[in-house]
Amino acid sequence: MSFSGMIDQLFTDLVLSKPATYMVQGTTAPFPVRVISKQPDTVVGFGDGQLHVSTTLFDVRSFDVPEPAVGDQITVGGDTYIVQSEPKADRERLVWTLDVRPV
Repeated sequence: MSFSGMIDQLFTDLVLSKPATYMVQGTTAPFPVRVISKQPDTVVGFGDGQLHVSTTLFDVRSFDVPEPAVGDQITVGGDTYIVQSEPKADRERLVWTLDVRPV
């Protein structure tokens, strides 16, 4: 099996991934995608101190969302999030990681 086939299996796994809708900024037609959610805590430097901040990240397949952008929206389980920073692609460009915040 190819590496991209293994990635596809991760996104079709009902335990690892969740159904969602994705809406490109400036459009009114959301489309279905599957996402893998992550909520890691991040330590951010602030002056001489550090802040412990919770974050929300979603992984989406580049096949499903070829060009994600800041301002796009994702709805998962009735909660809507907005992409708040530039999406990051993995080395193989198969998966985008989206940093989001609640709308």
